[in-house]
Amino acid sequence: MAHWSENAFPLSVELQSIDAVGQLCSVSYKEPAVFLLWLPNELPLYDYDAIREFSAALHSESIVCVLTTPAQAVRLLPYLETTLKFQLWVAVKTPVVCPSSPTRLPSQHAALLVLSRYRGSLKHTKTRIGYTYCPACGRTTKDYGGKKHVYHEYGTLMSDVWRDIEIDFYSRSGIQPVVDRLRDLFGLSPYRRLYLIETSDFPFVVSEASAIHETLFADYLPAEVDLTSQLVQGDCIDSLRSLPDNSIDFCFADPPYNLRKKYDHWNDDVDSREYFEWCDQWLAELARVLKPGRTLAVLNIPLWAVRHFQFLQNRLQFQNWIVWDALSFPVRMIMPAHYAILCFSKGEPRTLPAYLNIQESQFLEPLAENFCLRPQCQLRRRLKGIHDRGALTDLWYDIHRLKHNSRRVDHPCQLPPALMHRLIAVFTYPGEVVLDCFNGVGTTTLAAQQLGRQFIGIEISEKYHAIALQRHQILSAGGNPFANRAEVPEAKNSPVPRLRKQKYLVSKKTLQLEVKRIAQLLGRLPTREDVAQMGRFPIELYDQYFISWGEVCAAARTTGMSELPPTMQQNQQISLFSE
Repeated sequence: MAHWSENAFPLSVELQSIDAVGQLCSVSYKEPAVFLLWLPNELPLYDYDAIREFSAALHSESIVCVLTTPAQAVRLLPYLETTLKFQLWVAVKTPVVCPSSPTRLPSQHAALLVLSRYRGSLKHTKTRIGYTYCPACGRTTKDYGGKKHVYHEYGTLMSDVWRDIEIDFYSRSGIQPVVDRLRDLFGLSPYRRLYLIETSDFPFVVSEASAIHETLFADYLPAEVDLTSQLVQGDCIDSLRSLPDNSIDFCFADPPYNLRKKYDHWNDDVDSREYFEWCDQWLAELARVLKPGRTLAVLNIPLWAVRHFQFLQNRLQFQNWIVWDALSFPVRMIMPAHYAILCFSKGEPRTLPAYLNIQESQFLEPLAENFCLRPQCQLRRRLKGIHDRGALTDLWYDIHRLKHNSRRVDHPCQLPPALMHRLIAVFTYPGEVVLDCFNGVGTTTLAAQQLGRQFIGIEISEKYHAIALQRHQILSAGGNPFANRAEVPEAKNSPVPRLRKQKYLVSKKTLQLEVKRIAQLLGRLPTREDVAQMGRFPIELYDQYFISWGEVCAAARTTGMSELPPTMQQNQQISLFSE
């Protein structure tokens, strides 16, 4: 099994087969339980009403999970939220399904919605995903470096992107990995049963693209406008209104998420209604300036992407829901990693440049699953001729956030350039115009310039606009605007305070292992007073080197791990590189 749930009592599974979704309301469930509705095909809207009525009648502690396509999940979620609380949108890996035409990326994930009848945080077991190991060097896929002592021996906490399992979405036996995981994930009181509900009533089957749009722009001709590359400092909506209709080849938006981030200018903590009314305005403008056949891509958390989808579906045509597996700050036991890149085209999309951009293949061939990024291993793979590239789909797992301060400038949510390189290479040809109406410190426009595209970057903050200008000057002078920096940025993407640079008299690892030794003697996590009395190092070092007492006790709360699989731990001389 690819996961391990602490103190779980696996739920019993009861299959409920019904002829029609409408029959859901005829079955009464009085006990708190977990329900998995398996909806592989498209349903009419009246069945959404039946699912809503069914959910409303459940016990107040019940959990409802829906396994379906991303497009149907988008349409169903607003119905469910009238009676249930949204908790998670999990992307579950599936076999690659290639589209019938080269206008969309192949699909590689299904949507698992998790909602609850109660309003609080989701109740579940602490579930870990086992480490994966590089098939070339045999070490863990991620390089844990000097922090192995603070990780668990089995694996890391589960996230909301499940790539460690793969399901056959259209087969009951094929979805068994999801059933097994839910049995353990919710294997705690008051639950005893998981009801798997399947129906044979699939009135019609349609593609995700044709089901959800009524294009308004398919007959419009592109504007004959020569737009030169430019960075604009100003309000995004006012600036967009100055652009001609049908003039942009690729629109990208990474808006403020309304999650209380500390941006230089934007108030990222406004009422949700006001926030989405504002979003609708710039989305409408992006749809207006987009050329027919071209793509608009919006990056956001899944729940907000659903709202953007609802607005765009009657204006543009759905292309892809790209899952960017980009682990953010770990704020809960199911770590947030699922970021949606919502892609819509203006009318029928053209053939994706990704299928023809042979010269930009380095951006379009992702690292294959489970190969590590250690420089030494990558070099050996090249020397040995080991093929470590995979196929490009709508599940992106090989592009990572900028974690180290040396790779960031003074912005709290700076995107990795690799993400923009890939998006631009997928959706545009050299010479075409790329627009980012929330350009920030210029990652999008810099990537566009590097790839030989024209660009327009709009940014309201004078500070971020100035940084973007400076970075473009570096690029135009032949420098690398994404190179390591000596300066430490002031902006942060997490609420955790930043420690000042300092010389460590004793390593943090040594101090954490000392706390673990004391914890083993006491049989509990030690307090600051315990460490001051029983420790071998001055307590002031802990105050000076750590941001919280929780970080001090990180090693004491877990087992520690090895970057080698169990067989190689016994014989560290084993190497797949040996002749």
